[in-house]
Amino acid sequence: MWRAGLAKTETGVAAYEVAQALADEHLRLRHSVIVDAVNPAEAPRAAWRNLAAKHRVSLKIIECVCSDETMLRQRIESRVHSTAGTHELTWARLLQRRAEYEAWTDPRLVLDTSRTSPAQLLTQALNYAR
Repeated sequence: MWRAGLAKTETGVAAYEVAQALADEHLRLRHSVIVDAVNPAEAPRAAWRNLAAKHRVSLKIIECVCSDETMLRQRIESRVHSTAGTHELTWARLLQRRAEYEAWTDPRLVLDTSRTSPAQLLTQALNYAR
């Protein structure tokens, strides 16, 4: 989107719109869809619920958290992105975004990445998705 000239301040909503359009088309074709998105507010969450209802499919939400603040900060501060032009998430920005984050009310699986191995997390996610 940036390469096409869309301002970085406008890509958040646009990215959700693109993801929802792609998911809608795949669901129309009766394919399974996995969406990896933060969904920090109710509006995009409602859009996913509406899309699932439209296609009469179940919506399985998996929320990934890292309850160990020290580990989370280390992960944020050591991230290396290879995509040119992307903004690195700073610890200060994460704290700001966390303050703006609306708590989930939907049934969901919560996976704590600081307490469980990646293999166990994958097993839990796959079992939940079935």
